[in-house]
Amino acid sequence: MPRIPDAHADAYERFARGPALLREALAGTGPATLNRRPPGEDWSMRDVVIHLADSELVAAVRIRLLLAGDEPDLPIYDPDVWKRKLLYIFRDPEAAMSAFQQARYGTAELLRECSPDAWERAGNHPQVGVVTVADLVARGADHVDEHVAQLRAMRGESA
Repeated sequence: MPRIPDAHADAYERFARGPALLREALAGTGPATLNRRPPGEDWSMRDVVIHLADSELVAAVRIRLLLAGDEPDLPIYDPDVWKRKLLYIFRDPEAAMSAFQQARYGTAELLRECSPDAWERAGNHPQVGVVTVADLVARGADHVDEHVAQLRAMRGESA
């Protein structure tokens, strides 16, 4: 039975823990708080949650492209354009958290079943260059950690 390679176990655990961290950061947050933008900021808590869901969908596709393809080109997107054109202001944060959780857990499940060498499968990211499955998992874990810290700061909590 495949298992997570030791070199990637920490990143994988942080990756799999992402949905729980997001839910903890938002616990007890009401609609008014979700929609408020801190002074000088262009993103509300709602925007951050929707962004995490949308970016997780892209990450899930990128990982699948790497696992199934031969050095594929990976898609990119502009988060600010998506926020505006995908109408984050009207989107349901609870639905976004659910979508984020399902995408993240589905990818974590897939990764648990991959052979150890699958973690080194690589593709081309137009902005970053060559990236591996392991790189995307670590970046995915970091991405959630960064936004959870941002959400906590927006709530006035210390990290």
